Amino acid sequence: MTVVAHISDIHFGREVTEIVTALLADLAAAAPDIVVISGDLTQFGSHGEFAAARAFLDRIPAPCLVVPGNHDIPAFPVWEMLFRPYRRWRRFITQGLAPEWSNAAVLVKGVNSARPYGPYLNWSRGRIAPAQIAAVASAERDPRVLVVTAHHPVAYGDDTGRDYDLVTRGDALLATLAARPRSLILLGHRHRSHASLWSPADGERTAVTGAVLARDDVLILHAGTATSDRLRGQANSWNLITLAEAGVGIEMRQYTAAGWASATRLDLLWSGG
Repeated sequence: MTVVAHISDIHFGREVTEIVTALLADLAAAAPDIVVISGDLTQFGSHGEFAAARAFLDRIPAPCLVVPGNHDIPAFPVWEMLFRPYRRWRRFITQGLAPEWSNAAVLVKGVNSARPYGPYLNWSRGRIAPAQIAAVASAERDPRVLVVTAHHPVAYGDDTGRDYDLVTRGDALLATLAARPRSLILLGHRHRSHASLWSPADGERTAVTGAVLARDDVLILHAGTATSDRLRGQANSWNLITLAEAGVGIEMRQYTAAGWASATRLDLLWSGG
């Protein structure tokens, strides 16, 4: 069994200090094998915010796999945004933009979907390159559970108003994941927790407890904002994921007046599991 903590959208610069402290204690109690952070560690990408994010990562008592979000690319100075967008990320967080972690049962791959600019008006929109999709496809014959993380959404989840643009080539990434069994993708950006399934034939549908994941089903998990005050209709939250031989357990942890507590639980079965 492998335990994955999925947190996102920490937004140092807009963080709530007591929630950060409580989150570190909650993570320590959960004792995950790996902590996956799906972007937006900072609000404005400033040196001070990145230093705070680095101090936070250093206090997590587990390995961390982290990918950037759009807020982790500084808007100023403009020359840095255009020509060295990940300079501060590499200085404070990690040199690599395609991190990996694995054990005997699980392979986790990070995909950087953040871009400083693109052929669209929405500056926060993400993009995935064909080479990044090819890197994910290279794990097609790996028998382990594949967990991919990126910042930007590849599907709408419970965003019925479609207020968020989907990442460019997100459909190609989903199709690549559907080509192998037991695939998950962990996302952020929307500041709302939600679980859904996607397959080439059926598209996206909400995941419900007891569902059996078909061979070409991809499990899509959005995480809320873990520690910031930038709430969008949902309390601060993070996902505690248990990957076992029989299936997947997902517990959404939510911050309340009494501290972090379990808000919802979802249990899914692998096909043939």
